[in-house]
Amino acid sequence: MDALVAIAGVAALVWGAVLLVRGGLLGGCIALLLAGCCFGHPFFHLQAGPIPLTADRVLWVVLIGAYVVWRRVGWADPKPPGKAEIVLCLLAAWLIVSAVTHDWQTRHNQPLAWLVFFYLMPIGVYWIVRQARLSRRGLGIVWASMGIFGVYLAGTALAEVHGQWWAVFPKYIASPEELQFFGRGRGPLLNPIGSGFFQSVCLFGALMWWPRLRRPGRAILLTIALLMGLGIYYTYTRSVWIGTAAGLMVLLGMTLPREWRLPAFGATMVVATLLVSTQWERLLVFKRDEALSARESAESVKLRPILAMVAWKMFLDRPVFGCGFGQYLDEHGNYLADRSTELPLEKARPYVQHNVILSLLTETGIVGAGLFVALVILWARDAWRLWRSNAAPPWARQQALLFLAMLVSYLANAMFHEMSLIPMVNMLLFFMAGVTAGLRPLSSALEFPAESETMAPPLGQKAIA
Repeated sequence: MDALVAIAGVAALVWGAVLLVRGGLLGGCIALLLAGCCFGHPFFHLQAGPIPLTADRVLWVVLIGAYVVWRRVGWADPKPPGKAEIVLCLLAAWLIVSAVTHDWQTRHNQPLAWLVFFYLMPIGVYWIVRQARLSRRGLGIVWASMGIFGVYLAGTALAEVHGQWWAVFPKYIASPEELQFFGRGRGPLLNPIGSGFFQSVCLFGALMWWPRLRRPGRAILLTIALLMGLGIYYTYTRSVWIGTAAGLMVLLGMTLPREWRLPAFGATMVVATLLVSTQWERLLVFKRDEALSARESAESVKLRPILAMVAWKMFLDRPVFGCGFGQYLDEHGNYLADRSTELPLEKARPYVQHNVILSLLTETGIVGAGLFVALVILWARDAWRLWRSNAAPPWARQQALLFLAMLVSYLANAMFHEMSLIPMVNMLLFFMAGVTAGLRPLSSALEFPAESETMAPPLGQKAIA
């Protein structure tokens, strides 16, 4: 086993070094995202200590090492921290304190694993990509990569739903051991919410190519967008549909000519109203998973108020500090026998919180939830300022627009699901936030940066960043 770990580590180091030399820090972060989605824990892992070793985790360590080297030799683009970075550091510190001051070894070190994989690793990626050299060409490659990955996810969702397992890769997606959400477009994340959120962001990213394309290219892009839309539909997840629609409304509302915005918004609201009024029952009750009936699927809607009530009661007992990061499943059972409400709280026993803010509120109190909300507000404010800036180049403003659409989609899903516990979702969120934060100085630049300056790779090699 030790030999296998050594071989895997050497291979990851070699490939990580190649990716970093050829693609820079931005390319390394893209590789990490793809590795985490397609070659993560279900694909292959080694039990090396309390936390399993996977390809993306080794790549993350390689990326951290490369970042240190890049900073020392002057290949990075260091930027002073802003208010968002200060709040992010406070949030990270609070999550660490909350985790280590409680039983972080419960449930086979689950709180520690969640802290490292779902928060600290994404925060590390945010810090790295924020200080990468960003350019028009680099962002173009990011958006193109998102488009290609979105096509892959959509194709996989179609193959899953229609039982065409020969077209599904990695093969663990079709494994009989992975039955949760079976029958829906789960993708390599094995989760329709995560797959749908990724597809929505990939759709938004692909649409950033629209201004650069001519008529044939735009026709191809529309075809790709329709394919992604079909893949999003096949997740059979209402919050994903809402998040995608809301994100597209942000893109259209902020790019359409002003005289078209009100008619477009009005027409959208009319269509949405007609859809909801005529299809409400079908939206609430429809068969999604192969193992669940339509009636059982409808119970998920009734579960949200129950989970919210449990969270409220837990919050009232520990409003400031919470019960401890990762301790919800061990603590919420103490509140399920409460008979002061007519809601059947016992139904919430096997579930984690289905809302990101309520999850942080119960586990880390007002402090943790408040820091996260403040961080999201600062990210949105900075992206809005970049989008509205006349000093920033168009490609930087496009990234700000993309991030705002993504944030709307994330929040729509976060109202109904604990998004941070879905593999790679926080990694994508923090990656895109880091890219947008790295462009923040351009919102107040006196002139556009020269393309030769922003794209000059270290040592003359061809680099993404």
